[in-house]
Amino acid sequence: MAWKRGVIILFWLAAAGCSKSSDEPAAEEWPKHGLTEAQANEVLAKIGDRTITVGEFAERLASQSPYLQARFESPERRKEFLDNLVRYELLVYEAKRRGYADDPEVQRARRSIMIQELVEQEVDAPLQDQAITDEEVQAAYDADPTEFDRPAQVRASDIFIEDRAKAEAILKQATKADRATFSRLAREHSEDEITKGNSGDLQFFTAEGDGQPSTAVRKAAFSITQVGSVYPELVKAGGGYHIVMLTGKRAELTRTYEQAKRAIRHKLTRERKEAATEALAERLRKEVSVEVDYKALEAVKVDVPELPKTP
Repeated sequence: MAWKRGVIILFWLAAAGCSKSSDEPAAEEWPKHGLTEAQANEVLAKIGDRTITVGEFAERLASQSPYLQARFESPERRKEFLDNLVRYELLVYEAKRRGYADDPEVQRARRSIMIQELVEQEVDAPLQDQAITDEEVQAAYDADPTEFDRPAQVRASDIFIEDRAKAEAILKQATKADRATFSRLAREHSEDEITKGNSGDLQFFTAEGDGQPSTAVRKAAFSITQVGSVYPELVKAGGGYHIVMLTGKRAELTRTYEQAKRAIRHKLTRERKEAATEALAERLRKEVSVEVDYKALEAVKVDVPELPKTP
């Protein structure tokens, strides 16, 4: 399906990039890009029912970054650019011929692109003139100076086995194993299907927290002093036994205002955008008829995989 998604994106980007906007002014000033109006309207290439004019080609070149524009200064490079456009249009033509324009996945991609455009115009553009001030950043930091601190974290890999005898046998192998061997043992023997596919990797976690990994596994991982070492005993938790290897460490980080202000600015910018998007949605709810039947959700069944039990 990956190739199909590529065609989907290609199709809609082409549709958006090649069609003329209805907001274009009726009259343009000529010459433009060194072309007269007659020159701009000359047909440069035809691909099926799609026509590329000299003017469109010039517009495409002008939309490139200055670095890329410099690349296409020579006739050979301009020919290469045109050949790429033709190849692009050939793929779009074939996607349309095969009916992908009506594919539900294509329609979803189109809707997503339209939403992105709407948000850019109705949310992002107005916010450009409302930059986060230094005073706002300082106030956010003063309200909670510890918010952007980071507690100590470790990363570990885990092999979970329900049978104790089997777990003890694997522990003997794992104690002498390097990381690659431990990963292989996790893929071959771990009975936790969620982490097995990731070679037992639990990612980074703190000493305290809800959910996975369990409290016992967290405690074992934090007690290991050297990265690459295995906890010397089985860790009983979740209806079985865990074999834990420490694979990474992150020290506790306390940020000063100067260290935190960039992250604070990003956070405030994100929150402002989320608030503006929510306000747009609320306004639209008042303008557009919306009916929701939440009771119908009761018929929806979700298959949830069985998770290891935490102590």
